[in-house]
Amino acid sequence: MSVDVIPYPAPAEQTGSPPTAVADAARDLCEHVAALQALLKQFVELADRKLAAMRAGQAAGLQECAAREDELLEEVERGHRRRQAALARLAQALRAPHLARARLSEIPEHLPEPCASALRARNAALQQIAATLQQKNRLAAQVAQHLQMHLRAVFAEVAKANQESVVYGPQGQHRHSIVRSCLDAMG
Repeated sequence: MSVDVIPYPAPAEQTGSPPTAVADAARDLCEHVAALQALLKQFVELADRKLAAMRAGQAAGLQECAAREDELLEEVERGHRRRQAALARLAQALRAPHLARARLSEIPEHLPEPCASALRARNAALQQIAATLQQKNRLAAQVAQHLQMHLRAVFAEVAKANQESVVYGPQGQHRHSIVRSCLDAMG
């Protein structure tokens, strides 16, 4: 029978404080989660700027947002590796190797207080900011999709108007002419 929670040595149980290695590893993981939360806040601010640029029709603003998103994504990737390393150290300190692949929400149940509460609070804040970011990104995607549909309709109408041009013939009679333009290629 396997037990997920490893009991602490008697001195730690008597004082109510976790062993230093576990506390240090848990604190390190909390710091990495806080750093991820800060990055996600920057993504939320960037999503607001992106929506404002869309409303204002500022292509340069959208390009700046895309460039900054790339930078932030690289930071998230670097942070992910550091978080994984911190999680591995915590799993090692707890002598529970299966925790190295655990979800963040599963880890506090294996930690003593106050480390467990701190990690639960960080996880809740992280989930909240991630939900906000997801909502804003969905909105930006909808706005972009509607803008694209609008532009297609405008191009279609302009191309249609060009194709149905009415011109005068050599004797002054009306005649329909099909005009080819670059809009035909863009359709």
